[in-house]
Amino acid sequence: MNSLKKRLISLVLLTCVALSSFAGCSNNDKSSKKDSSDDNKTSQTDAATDPAEKTTAAPILDSPIEFVTDENGNFISFPMQSAEIGNASNGESNSSGIDLNGQDPESIDVSPSIPSSPDSEPATEVVEVTDPQGEPVTDSEGNKTTEYVTVAATENKAEDYKSVTTGNYILWMDISKNEDFIFNDEFVKITFEVKEGIPDGEYPITFVTDFSTIKGVTLNPTKIYNGSITVGGDAKKGEDVSSETDFIVYGDHVSCKQGDTVDFYIRTKNNPGLAATLLWFYYDSNAMTVKSNSVKPAGEFADISNRVDSNA
Repeated sequence: MNSLKKRLISLVLLTCVALSSFAGCSNNDKSSKKDSSDDNKTSQTDAATDPAEKTTAAPILDSPIEFVTDENGNFISFPMQSAEIGNASNGESNSSGIDLNGQDPESIDVSPSIPSSPDSEPATEVVEVTDPQGEPVTDSEGNKTTEYVTVAATENKAEDYKSVTTGNYILWMDISKNEDFIFNDEFVKITFEVKEGIPDGEYPITFVTDFSTIKGVTLNPTKIYNGSITVGGDAKKGEDVSSETDFIVYGDHVSCKQGDTVDFYIRTKNNPGLAATLLWFYYDSNAMTVKSNSVKPAGEFADISNRVDSNA
C-alpha cells in the first residue's frame, strides 16, 4: 500500500491538519467537484497562509483524478472512478504520487482454458472421381462420376488462440467522516461485452488490491479468489466462502455465449472497514471488452461511494 498509503492518505491528513485540523476538514456542510470550477484551486491555496502548508496542498491540486472538496476547498474524497491502466495519467504516476498503472499486464496470465475436442462429428462431401492421370472419369453418357468421401473434423486447438492481457483500475477514497466504511458482498459490477468468433473456454478475471484504513494502515485481503467467464459452457464452480472468517475478495464465475453482454461482480467478505481502495482487474481483451462507463459500485458500497455531501 506504499503509494496509496504514504502519498495519498498521509498527504491528505497532513493537509487537513495544516489548514484547519482534521475534524474541520471532515465535517463541513458543502462539497464540490474539482472539475466543476477553478475556484477550488484558489480557495485551497489561499486557505493556507504558511508556505509549508501550501506546499503540502499543492500535489492534491495538481492531481488529474476527480476529487470532492468541502466549501473551503479542502479535499474530502475521491468518488469511485475507473479507467484502463495508463489512460488516467499518460502511463505515469500522477503528481500526487498515486500509481494507477498496477502490474505490467504482460506479467499477469489470463490465458483461457480452451477445450481441444473437435467442433463437430466427421462429415462427408461429394467429390469428382479422377483417373490416375488426374482426368475426370465419366459414365457411359459422358457425365462426370462423383463419390462421397469422409472429411475429418477441424479441431478447436488452444494453441491457435492468443490472449491479450488488459488491466483497469478502480479508485475510491473518503475521509469526510474520519472513519472507516464497512461494506460486504457486492463491491463492484463490471459489464463485459464478449466478442463473436472466440473459442469456447474459461476466461479468467484476476485481481490485485491496494487498500487502506483511515489511519493509513494497509489492510489487504487475506485471500483473493479470482473469477472467470466461461464462454459456450457451464460456469466454473466457485469457491465455497461460507466458512471464511478473514477479509477476502472474490469474483463471480459466470457463463455466456459469444456476442453476449454479461455482468460480473467483485465481492468482499468480512471487511473490517476501509477508507481508500485501489483495485486492478485484468482480463483477456482479445476475447472481451469492458463496456463503456460500465464499471460501477454495487451493493452497500454503492451507497457509500455515491455520497456527495460530507454530512450525508
